[in-house]
Amino acid sequence: MNIAIIGTGVMGTGVGQTLLGKGHSVRCYNRTPENAAPLVQAGAVFCATPQEAAQGASHVIILVWNEAALQAVLHGPDGLLAHAAPGQVFIDMSTQLPQTAKDSAAAFAKRGALFLDAPVHGTRGEAHSGGLWIMCGADQLAWDAALPVLHEIGATVHHMGAVGAGCVAKLCGNHLVSAILASLGESLAMAKKSGLDCAELIKLWGESDFRSPIIEGAGHSMLKHDFAVSFHLRTMVKDTELIRNYSESIGVPVMLSNTVHELNKVAQNMGWGEENASAIFKVFEVMAGMEPKAGPAKLIV
Repeated sequence: MNIAIIGTGVMGTGVGQTLLGKGHSVRCYNRTPENAAPLVQAGAVFCATPQEAAQGASHVIILVWNEAALQAVLHGPDGLLAHAAPGQVFIDMSTQLPQTAKDSAAAFAKRGALFLDAPVHGTRGEAHSGGLWIMCGADQLAWDAALPVLHEIGATVHHMGAVGAGCVAKLCGNHLVSAILASLGESLAMAKKSGLDCAELIKLWGESDFRSPIIEGAGHSMLKHDFAVSFHLRTMVKDTELIRNYSESIGVPVMLSNTVHELNKVAQNMGWGEENASAIFKVFEVMAGMEPKAGPAKLIV
């Protein structure tokens, strides 16, 4: 298949490399051309505009950072909307508000093109291995047309409902993930300042009812202060703001998410936005009176 990738950040690069590895032809576009270098080196063709990348592609995968970036690639004389072809499939895998997906679907429908929102769970590793967990909002026609590509890049693919439902599922999931990271950081700060063997504590958690790959993976990263990026903290700030905005629009209180959103902003304001989202741990270390660094703290119990 001929596939276009619009947005070559961490996730777009991984998805593109997965498709190339499975024998598909990939053209790509990114507003900052140098960020597309790894995907181009893997065999993709870089294009100067979104329209050029999408021309002749059966499927166009959009993986941009926020709504402003989405609107920038959709609109204008060289944007995706102006040149969308009948039957062409546009898959927005970025995290957006449900209404944004509905507006995009309506705009593509006027061109006879198909659209679905298909955000993902997973980070750098899953994107590069074809192991993403994909949740989709789509009508039946778009769903059927997108499945061949989605199965190439996803470990599982879920049809959550009509357009916008994928976005809702993603916001609910990120609400859960962000709260887990914050709770984990707070718990480890308490354990660290108390002088516990935190590695042994994480081992214990892995044997308990609440064992989780997030707790094990992020927990050890927090203890080592290894905040290499698989999911930027600044992106978590953006996503928890989307959760707040969407929940407000439907009248659902999200008190935990609002608190986590403010903590994520604190971490970003302290200069850690370009690190992994697990760097929120450093906020809890500071609030507990510890210097943010790897290693044990003084025993106080």
